[in-house]
Amino acid sequence: MVGSESAGRSTAKLHYAWFVMVAYGLMMCGTIGSFSVISAQWFYPVSADIGCELSTLTLYTTIEMACMGLAMPLVGSLLTRVKLPVLLTGAVLMEVLATAAMAFYSEPWMWYASSVFIGLGLAATSTVTVTPTMGNWFAKKTGFAIGVVWAIQAMFCAVASPLFAAIIMVIGWRAAYLVLAAVSACLALPAVIFVIRYRPEDVGLLPYGYEETSVRQSRGAAPGVSARTAFRSAPFFLCAGIVTLCQGTACMNAIFPTYAEVVGLGAVVGGLMVSAASLCDIAFNPIAGATSDRFGPTRSMVLWTGITMVSLVVLYFSGSSPAGSCVGAGLNDAMYAITGVGYSTFALSIFGLRDFEKIFSRITCCGYLAASLGIPLMMGIYEATGVFQNVFVFCFVIDIVIIALVLAARKLGKALRWSS
Repeated sequence: MVGSESAGRSTAKLHYAWFVMVAYGLMMCGTIGSFSVISAQWFYPVSADIGCELSTLTLYTTIEMACMGLAMPLVGSLLTRVKLPVLLTGAVLMEVLATAAMAFYSEPWMWYASSVFIGLGLAATSTVTVTPTMGNWFAKKTGFAIGVVWAIQAMFCAVASPLFAAIIMVIGWRAAYLVLAAVSACLALPAVIFVIRYRPEDVGLLPYGYEETSVRQSRGAAPGVSARTAFRSAPFFLCAGIVTLCQGTACMNAIFPTYAEVVGLGAVVGGLMVSAASLCDIAFNPIAGATSDRFGPTRSMVLWTGITMVSLVVLYFSGSSPAGSCVGAGLNDAMYAITGVGYSTFALSIFGLRDFEKIFSRITCCGYLAASLGIPLMMGIYEATGVFQNVFVFCFVIDIVIIALVLAARKLGKALRWSS
């Protein structure tokens, strides 16, 4: 009765699901955005000040990614046992405190220690919890909601990255770490404590769009494939392969500045390429989500992978063209849309919500472990061949494999039996 009354009230005003979506976006700004993207602003000033090589200091990002990937299966199990606000609050506090501590460090190993805690926290404040939470709250427009969450994070990064670069110059990198930690806490903690809830039933509501969906009546009866069945199925391993290949090649933003220098375009063009990709990221994520809702996750995956392939062709032939390189960089952000929205909704369409937390956390574990090796692999290809364009050829071939795996997973996934 309460659910019916709540559903009736939700038609007269903005559904609470939209507030959860925005709050999740703010949490992502203060976690993934702050500690995976904006924190790169500290690499050069810190290494120069403490007297170590960039490669030595930035090893902490590899440790961070590895810990993040390894902890994802644990997060998937805890989602159904621990209240989501409690889980996310603990994760945010770990990330914030570990980052604030960096303001007092003087040796690279200290950053390595903090990266363990940040990685463990990011495992919870990432796609592993975003996708099932949005799936619970949105009976329709799930893909769009996931896309908006990532778009909010992208907008924050686009604004905050140059802002924190200026803050570091004005007050120094140590004080700037404390500012980053404080800003991140202010963005993330109110959202996870007061707004975000895992299921609409937790606050006496029904999912957004419930009236149009007769299949799902409650989270407890959510249909899907059991974890036991999924773990022994071919689609599970195919999806793990898809995520691994997507995450492993979704590191172009980090290598565009190097590419621009190598081909003679210069540092300014390299920066513009990153900016072009960041601006496209804001638009691509919600569009990718809407595409998934409208045409289905499989067609959406093929479409956005195809756009990525087009971007690689543009980049290959734009080694002497600043404008062409920027266009290629912007289009290449399609792969980031896939890692943010694409494979999440694709996996959801195959396995359903029943045990999605456990299934998807193990799938993404593979992807983030691969992501920690993506940049070294790309640099290795360039160094081994002496031609940076060969990196784009490699990624083009990988995209072909991704499409093949998507089609195979979709075909074999139809044989999986769903139950409540």
